[in-house]
Amino acid sequence: MYNKFPCPYFVNTIMQNFNPNSSLLPSYTYPINPYVATQPNQNMIPITPLSPGIQKWIHEPSNNVGLLGDFNASYNGFPYSVDPNVEIVIKGQFPYARYLSFGVIGKADLTIATIPDYKLIPDPGSTNPFWPGADWNSKKRNYTLKIRFTAPPAGAEHFVPGAGNNIVYAGTMPSGVPNTQGTISLRIYVPSIGYDETGGVGFPEIRYFPASRDERYSNKVEPTNQATFVKSLKPKNNTLQNEQYYFSHEKTCEENCDLSWSTLSRASALIQYDYNDAYILSNELVRDPSKLLLLRWKAPTFPDTYHNIGIVGNEDMRYWSMSFVSPVGLVGLYSLADFETVIDKNGYVNLVISFGTPRPSFVTTKNGYNWIDASHLPLIPLQLFYRNKIVSEDFPYTAKGLQPGHIVSPEIMGEYYPCGKYVDPDNFKKYYCH
Repeated sequence: MYNKFPCPYFVNTIMQNFNPNSSLLPSYTYPINPYVATQPNQNMIPITPLSPGIQKWIHEPSNNVGLLGDFNASYNGFPYSVDPNVEIVIKGQFPYARYLSFGVIGKADLTIATIPDYKLIPDPGSTNPFWPGADWNSKKRNYTLKIRFTAPPAGAEHFVPGAGNNIVYAGTMPSGVPNTQGTISLRIYVPSIGYDETGGVGFPEIRYFPASRDERYSNKVEPTNQATFVKSLKPKNNTLQNEQYYFSHEKTCEENCDLSWSTLSRASALIQYDYNDAYILSNELVRDPSKLLLLRWKAPTFPDTYHNIGIVGNEDMRYWSMSFVSPVGLVGLYSLADFETVIDKNGYVNLVISFGTPRPSFVTTKNGYNWIDASHLPLIPLQLFYRNKIVSEDFPYTAKGLQPGHIVSPEIMGEYYPCGKYVDPDNFKKYYCH
């Protein structure tokens, strides 16, 4: 299902004439790398065919009910029933992509454990390219994840990392009550240019084996050929994260924001499969065809894995995106991701959303604007969903750590707060502040 847009570089033109497809499942085309003369399908790495005995992943569309899906991600799942005499062994390769995670979901759709890419210890002799400074193009990038249907050993969490032996104990829920059934989820965000939805490595293999009777457990992580990721390896540097982005300390020019933001409700937070994110959800958008909605916020820095440049470790976060979702069912309808976004010379995102108003001549990518005609989205109530993934420990300008249902104020996020203002198209120029 990836990718719907060509790559933005320096001056991004992809949003210049963007009309979201009214279909909830748009067709996707692979982009052309502006730095490589060959067509991408000539270098495409196909999905590895399934061998006999390997269970299949079930693809979940981004617009599933309750998923808050991001259209730059591939969502996949596999159902299981608890059997203490069986263990599931998942073997795969770290993808050429922005982000990988597994979620082990138990009964009542509640999360037992989330395993983001950087927490997976690679197989002996392999490299985890998601660790800062690691070899992004390493050919040896294998990992193993095991699901055992017993309670965690005494003193252990539900997820225990190990070199070639990463284990999730899914016999009990975090509350300690027995688990009976659930789903294993697999998420892959933003495959690098020239690769398929799996990031060029195929889907991980899923096999069943008799349960291991080795109940030994040590708090010491098994040895590996790399240091475990803890925090950024290099000092923070927001002055020049990517060549096309130039940052300043200019504040948002419109202090009075019409949009309000909050963290997810407690019910929604409980079923979210990835606890490494910071989410905020806007109030319902006013679909007034006589107004434009202008959003402006400072763009967090992110790694340029889309162009196969590895993770440095001084980025503000791994990934961010702004999505349209429905208030009922939280269905994802469209996403604008960091690598697709025009960022102005001062490091800000200027997003103009129309509900039927023609595009002003001044709103161009050259002037630093992103344009979305939301009138092409389904005629239902809309909210905006701002996703921040794997936030750096030294980047405080997110809603990470706030309680469910908490109102998120500009004071919490500072310049990184997405300030939304409904403006008159005829007076739009007075809001030009960059």
